[in-house]
Amino acid sequence: TARLVNCFMEQIGREGKTQTAIYAVDGLQGFAATPGANGPVRAMLTVGTYLYYVAGTSLYRVTESGVVSHLGAMSISATAPVYMARNRRATPDIGIVCDGLMYYYRTSLAQVTDVDLLAPTSLAVVDGMFVIGTANNTWQVGEIDDASAWDGLSFERADANPDAVVVVSARQNEAVIFGEQSCEFWQNAGMADGSGFARSGVMDLGCVAMGSVAPVDQTLAWVASDRTVRLLAGYQGTRISSHAVERDIEDLADRSTIRATSWVKDGHTFYSITSASWTWGYDTVTGEWHNRASYGLPNWRVSSVAAFAGTLIAGDATNGNLYEMSADFLDEASAPLVSSVTFSPTTAFPHRLTFHRLWFDVETGVGSGQGQAEDVDPHLMLEWSDDGGATFKAQRRLAIGQQGQRLTRVQTTRLGQCRPQGRVFRLSCSARVARAIYQAQAEIERDAA
Repeated sequence: TARLVNCFMEQIGREGKTQTAIYAVDGLQGFAATPGANGPVRAMLTVGTYLYYVAGTSLYRVTESGVVSHLGAMSISATAPVYMARNRRATPDIGIVCDGLMYYYRTSLAQVTDVDLLAPTSLAVVDGMFVIGTANNTWQVGEIDDASAWDGLSFERADANPDAVVVVSARQNEAVIFGEQSCEFWQNAGMADGSGFARSGVMDLGCVAMGSVAPVDQTLAWVASDRTVRLLAGYQGTRISSHAVERDIEDLADRSTIRATSWVKDGHTFYSITSASWTWGYDTVTGEWHNRASYGLPNWRVSSVAAFAGTLIAGDATNGNLYEMSADFLDEASAPLVSSVTFSPTTAFPHRLTFHRLWFDVETGVGSGQGQAEDVDPHLMLEWSDDGGATFKAQRRLAIGQQGQRLTRVQTTRLGQCRPQGRVFRLSCSARVARAIYQAQAEIERDAA
């Protein structure tokens, strides 16, 4: 039952009063609205002082000051995932693949019309060459630094196993071809025939969701064919998912709908996977997972995250809005950001327990000083469950101190008795204030009977 929602663990180290602390995730603040967008932000790509992105069925560009431009009238299919990549040209080609078609933006948006181009389903770039995956076990390589030119003989078959290509990606200077049940690694060998690439390795582990592949710490993470989340290490996939994550993946009726994004912040590298029912975030530093859920939703409202203009920009999964993402923002674009910690069960089976007192060591005196009453005088909400976490009840409000009240003591008493099955406590906060939890202590008496 133990779970973190909209918060994550950080290792403080020996110099701290505790070894670890729990902090709230970054909030969101409006960066740019997309005029005329008819759908969500589906892909983003940073190129110099511009952020290119597809919102709905159109391509847009935003400047560092938040000025948005609509790039061309060409409509991109709304029924398939979108992939974006760039090559090494001085004025780069921005390649876009969606639903069997490829587009590129150099000085204007155009569709790739080369008859030798196979029908692409995904896109990556290796050594300045665009690489596409197709609906069968074939993948193709374009001309160097030219999105518009394709050779009909410059293709390869990922035929180490008889499975279809799910998605192509890139790791350093290596093409990674994820199939349904296998994965192949190809390096640019400069050969005169075919694609010029040579296969360097094969892994008997495929990909169940093309949208789950994302770059993480100079390698790739993805949802594998065995319904685990893996991190690519050499030519092997290291399992990083917990059993809770794997159960949620297994319970999905359509696992191909899983989407992923990743970002780096304050020394943490985060990898996030989202379905219609949940969002899980993984921190490569601690190896821990946490949940994210936007207010009123079962999952996180963000579709993708990109580093741009010295900050992080997040795209909305329901509309074309862009947000700046930072710990300085204490809500999600004016919607409450509710963080909660569900603790492990407290039990002394087969004995009953009586809970006399709870203490929480948290960041205190963090009231806003102005604004809404709940922000000026913030509280934690304490709930508990005596049925294993199925239902929570008896919410109590624990004051954590108005602005400057750093000596506030966060405690509560007379919490009653639980059955031998034990009790689960949950602590949450929705106030627009800084949040940190360091430790918790309890005074508990075991029934002698």
